[in-house]
Amino acid sequence: MSTNLLRIPDAKEAIVVLWYTCLMLRWIRVHNIAVIDRLDMSFEPGLNLLTGETGAGKSILIDALGLVLGSRASSELLRTGEDTAVVEAGFEIDPMPKALVDRLRDAGVEADEEIVVRREITASGRGKIVVNGTGSARALLRDISVHLADIHGQGENSSLLRTEAGLELLDRTGGSGELLRKRVGSQFRSIRELESEMTRIEQRAAERASRLEQLEFEFRELDKAHVRPGEDEELHDERRILAHAGKLKELANHVYATLYDDEDDALSRIASAFRSVEALASIDSTWEAYMKEKDRLVGQIEDLALSSRDYAASIDVSPGRIDEVEARLSLLERLKKRYGGTLDAMMKHRDDLGRELGELETTGLRADEIEERLRVARDTYWEDAQKLSRSRLAQAKKLEKAVAKELPTLALEKARFSIRMETLQDRAQADRIQESGIDSVELLFNANMGEEPKNLARAVSGGELSRFTLALKAVSAKGDRAKTLVFDEVDAGIGGRVADTVGEKLEELAKLHQVICVTHLPQIASFASSHFKIVKMQRKGRTETQIEKLDSKGRVDEVARMLAGAVVDESAIEHAKNLLNKKNNKQSK
Repeated sequence: MSTNLLRIPDAKEAIVVLWYTCLMLRWIRVHNIAVIDRLDMSFEPGLNLLTGETGAGKSILIDALGLVLGSRASSELLRTGEDTAVVEAGFEIDPMPKALVDRLRDAGVEADEEIVVRREITASGRGKIVVNGTGSARALLRDISVHLADIHGQGENSSLLRTEAGLELLDRTGGSGELLRKRVGSQFRSIRELESEMTRIEQRAAERASRLEQLEFEFRELDKAHVRPGEDEELHDERRILAHAGKLKELANHVYATLYDDEDDALSRIASAFRSVEALASIDSTWEAYMKEKDRLVGQIEDLALSSRDYAASIDVSPGRIDEVEARLSLLERLKKRYGGTLDAMMKHRDDLGRELGELETTGLRADEIEERLRVARDTYWEDAQKLSRSRLAQAKKLEKAVAKELPTLALEKARFSIRMETLQDRAQADRIQESGIDSVELLFNANMGEEPKNLARAVSGGELSRFTLALKAVSAKGDRAKTLVFDEVDAGIGGRVADTVGEKLEELAKLHQVICVTHLPQIASFASSHFKIVKMQRKGRTETQIEKLDSKGRVDEVARMLAGAVVDESAIEHAKNLLNKKNNKQSK
């Protein structure tokens, strides 16, 4: 980004200029707003001054910028005979503040180094807002505008008129104020999180007694059952066996007797048969193969016989066993229906109950831990909040004195500025603490002698607010975040030496911020690093506003017009040249 429009007297100032040029209004396009048909305008770093005859549309351009910053829209702004008006602006920001990135992300808007806002107004009253290609609400424009630009004049976009303006001003310009404020904000969020956790614990504690009774009953019931995996299947098999015990015993005994225990059992007859096979094999060797199978065959039959004997002996037909099995199966079926449908689900439920019982038993310990952490967090918050409060009070006094010295130089000799700060003293009123601390700050101002200062939003006219803001910025600019500052009516009711002072302050301010200023005074116009002339002309029977960036000759002609009025003579031209040369020579030193 180029900064060659500004004089950089030393390395330190060069760093400052490069820093501030990372945030600026790059361009604005206006279509069908009041007397503006189509207007495309690109801005530069430094001091951008807008001049032109009364009624040419300078303030309309500022109003259009206000629309992209969230001002209320009205169909009355539409150019006569048109159905739709459009204002579009592009802001370049690098690096982008985290708070701005977070707010855009919350609204679903992606942004890197540029924010493009497009706002449409229709005759029907239905408008459309688009930020970086994403449809958005006016609330988003209002929220992000504090990071982008301030309009100081009759509009509603001045950050000084916001409720938080006073606190932010004191913290930005108060040395360690911003660091303390971040710590206080972090502590406040920790307190609220711990309070929420404590509320949840207390709610659980209130439910604990009834819940604990239920859990203990269920756990005892399941634990007492001593359930084993697969037990129900084993019992079903045993019940089937017991139901047919007599027949099974009879069959098994018959197998044993037939194979092993009768006088003419199978094993005796097989032994006799193999004696004949052995005789056959002694004559015909083809029978020898059968002799090799003798031991295996006899072994299998002996095993079957003995297994049948043992099986018959194992069948328990003792009175009451079938009743025991039926009772156990009935218990398991009842528990399965109550606790999950299967033995596995039932056992898992028992384990879950055990864990929850353990957690409930430690609830009291957890509450004590949270209570102690909450006590420490509150103590730390109050300690740092009180430090922040003392820092703000000291900075408020400094600002009041510094601004008081600036006001007379801006034709506000009778003006009074003060900062009213109220601090929460009672720690028992913990519900009144804020993320910003324990203070509330109000900026008070009055331009008239004998009148008590009032809230800034109710006490100043557009021109007074612009000049007051200029005074405030003159003493606080180094602590301010970079943004585009727009001054409208800053020269209302002034002239002569005061106009020179206003120009000087604008010039100094433009070393830290991009400044856009509408002026009617040649003294102020001569300070411009970029000078734009707005003219009103007639075309096709309609009034139109156009804008032109002036070169050196154009600046002389425009300053001469501002000096002389309708008739510009040679003396006015010479006067304009002298005025511009004087400013240029001063800037080059």
